[in-house]
Amino acid sequence: TSGCTAALILLVLVIVPSSGAAISYQISENGTAFHAGAEITGERFDFVQSGMLGERVPMAVTNVSVTQNGTAISYTTDREGVRFPPGNYSVGFDGKVSGNAFQTVYSEPQQVTVRLPERFRVDNPLLTSLQPSGTTVTREGNLTEIRWEKARYIDIRFYDQGQENLLGIFGQFWLIIAVMLLLPFILSREH
Repeated sequence: TSGCTAALILLVLVIVPSSGAAISYQISENGTAFHAGAEITGERFDFVQSGMLGERVPMAVTNVSVTQNGTAISYTTDREGVRFPPGNYSVGFDGKVSGNAFQTVYSEPQQVTVRLPERFRVDNPLLTSLQPSGTTVTREGNLTEIRWEKARYIDIRFYDQGQENLLGIFGQFWLIIAVMLLLPFILSREH
């Protein structure tokens, strides 16, 4: 049985994908793009997001760079990401953000940081979504930093001041409608 155990451990070590020690995303000033950097140990890095049914869908990325100790290395690409010899690497890439929402999926839990420019917020629960729970949100200077210690996926929706103003107008409009509909009922009960 010790031979089976050793074979199982070896199989697990071969199958387990790269482990990203830290992945950081910087959302652009206009909220339509991001730049990411990851410090990883392993032999692959995937660029994937979740599809409509939870399936892994390749994420369109550009400007991919893989470096080891500051030196660019060659890598191969496949449908979901990049592959390289086992080791410690830095991976950088750019991508698009649509509709003030960003999501990505990882093969195993990662430490993830997302930095938003000053104009975007994640404070109002009616306008935002931060998944999974257990995030740490800090505001430093002109950046909002959102951090997950061990996330298998992230799904974030952020907003700007204009969207918050529209929510206030929408709420006031429906409050006025509710008062107009309830006022005749209340007045008729007094008579």
